[in-house]
Amino acid sequence: MKIDITARHFSPSDQLKDLIDIKVRKIEKINDKIINCQVILTKESSSESVEILCHGKGHDFVADEYSETFEKALLSAINKITKQIKRQYGKMANR
Repeated sequence: MKIDITARHFSPSDQLKDLIDIKVRKIEKINDKIINCQVILTKESSSESVEILCHGKGHDFVADEYSETFEKALLSAINKITKQIKRQYGKMANR
């Protein structure tokens, strides 16, 4: 799976990039048909946001989250997208 990280209005640290890689790779364990994920980090004056776009065969999954820190926003967005993928995987398994 290919992971693209885009940062708006700042440069992400290596530690943040590593955390993103570790957390997004867990999505691949749930569904190995995910081709690529794009993570968009945006720093605003009062909050930080994370948007995750995952593209799989025939399905796209999107989650975004705002928080005081990128770490909190990332974990929440990962949880949202994991639920979406599990729900879709469950639908496909029931066919």
